Amino acid sequence: MMLPLLALALFATLATTADTTIQQRIEHGESFLTKLFDPTLQLLPEFKGSRMHWLFHDNYLAAHLLAQSHPDLSRQIRSSLAKFGYTNSGKIEILFDEAKHPLPFRAYVLTNVAAIDGKTIRTELVTTNILKHWDDYADLLLLASIAQVRSAPSEARANFDKTVVMWDGQGFNDAARRHSGIYATYKLALYLSAADRLNISPPHRGEVLARLLAMQNADGGWITDYKDSKPVGVANVETTCLTLLALEAIHSAEQ
Repeated sequence: MMLPLLALALFATLATTADTTIQQRIEHGESFLTKLFDPTLQLLPEFKGSRMHWLFHDNYLAAHLLAQSHPDLSRQIRSSLAKFGYTNSGKIEILFDEAKHPLPFRAYVLTNVAAIDGKTIRTELVTTNILKHWDDYADLLLLASIAQVRSAPSEARANFDKTVVMWDGQGFNDAARRHSGIYATYKLALYLSAADRLNISPPHRGEVLARLLAMQNADGGWITDYKDSKPVGVANVETTCLTLLALEAIHSAEQ
C-alpha cells in the first residue's frame, strides 16, 4: 500500500507546484497590464511604448481581466470606452457571453476614433457583410465553438475538432499561418479557453500549454507570435489578456 500512497503524495505536490506557477504567471501578466495604463486617456496602449490605443479588442479585454484584481482600473477603462462611444464590437464579446448576435461571423473594419496629444485611438467594428471562408482560421473556429456551447453543442464540438486537425506540432497551421509564415500565440490561448468551455481535456493540451507559457516575457506580457519555437514580435495587451483568460480557467479548475 505504501507505493500508491507515495505516488499520490508526489502527484499532489506536483499539482500544487504547477498551480502556484500558474498563479504567479497570472499575477505577473496582470502587472504587465497595469503598468501600461495611461492615466490621461484612462486606456492601455497596444504595447509598451506604443501611441496606439485600441478600444476593441485591447481595452475591452483588459477591463474584464482586471475586474477582480484591479477593480478601480477596470472601471476607469470601461468609463473611457463609454466616453468614446464604443461599448461593443460584435465578436470578441463571445468570450464573456456578451455578444448579442455572434454568428454568422461578419466582416470587420478597423477605424480611427480620435487623436489626442499625438496618440491615436482605434477600434474594430462589425459590418453587415457575411464573412466567407471563416472556417479556414483557427481563432474563428474556436470562437464559434464557444458561441455554440449552449445553443448547438454538437456544432461547437465539430468546430473545435476542426481546429485540432490544424495542430502541426508547433501551432495551429491555418490560413493565416500559411500566409504569414508565423504562428499566433493567442490562438493557443483560445484553444485552451474553448476546451474549458466545452468541458473537455483536449488533444495536445500539454504541448499547447507549454508553448503558451514559453511566450511570456520578462515584463510579464505575452509575445504575439513565434516561428521555429522562437518568439517573434513584442508582448501586447490583446495576446496577454487572452492568455490570462485561459490561465485563469486552468487555475480555477485546479482549485
